[in-house]
Amino acid sequence: MSATTVNSFLRSSKLPLIYNSRNTWILRRVFTPEPTLDGFIQKNPNTLQEFQKYETVEYRTNKPAPPVKIILTCDVEGVGHQFDIVDVSSKAARTNLLLSKKAVYASPFDLKYYSEMKEKMAEELSSRIRIPFEFKQMGRELQKTLIPIKVSLNNAWVVNKTTIRSSLRQKGIFVPLDSLHLCQPEISGPSFDLEAKIVRFYIVISKQYIVPMLGRITHISVDEAKQIISPAFSSVPSDDDLRKHGLRPEFPIFSRVPEFDENYPVVEFMKDNAPSKPS
Repeated sequence: MSATTVNSFLRSSKLPLIYNSRNTWILRRVFTPEPTLDGFIQKNPNTLQEFQKYETVEYRTNKPAPPVKIILTCDVEGVGHQFDIVDVSSKAARTNLLLSKKAVYASPFDLKYYSEMKEKMAEELSSRIRIPFEFKQMGRELQKTLIPIKVSLNNAWVVNKTTIRSSLRQKGIFVPLDSLHLCQPEISGPSFDLEAKIVRFYIVISKQYIVPMLGRITHISVDEAKQIISPAFSSVPSDDDLRKHGLRPEFPIFSRVPEFDENYPVVEFMKDNAPSKPS
């Protein structure tokens, strides 16, 4: 019977498929045979039933595999930079990093080989702009959020840094006042023309990472008869929606040195340099 015929038979039959797997136990005897005296022939321990009883000391299959030490051959987000020696889980190493050739085992040969390569590429590596993973992760989470800027329908108000900070706090985002930068002059109201208007502002992280943010003005009132019925906007506006409000897509920008302080012209800088695609 050919292999093709066998496979066809297995697929058509109702027999359960059996997958081979390897399991490892460490066992020890429940009753240990007495040691054989010098000059006597050793007895076979399997001749007595009591000596054939074992108990499990450890089931190694359930024990998590130890981490694997690898050398990264390129920058891997959330893991490290090129030529870094890192410890990762065996699953991550075997299913992702090693198969995709993003890393190699940290064998003595590869440790020496990639160490020499790192020295040769030292100048190129130092010239690369590498954004810390924590900054990237924080920027992505912030940009997923459209901040509702709730303003009064009955009392006069102004959208300024304090208003923006209060709106951020309502979404669980706490930032210092000097890290906020508003794009346009202060907006005041109440005004029905400003309802659902999208405004741009920036959050600066550690004076090195500028994250463009979006807020939407929403009028509220304690008088239910004066409440404005408008759809709830929770998702980030599309590119077409941004263009309607005179805005364009912007993504974070990074500086190697902490230069984006409260006196830095962040708004003007982002108008000229903000990336239109994520880096």
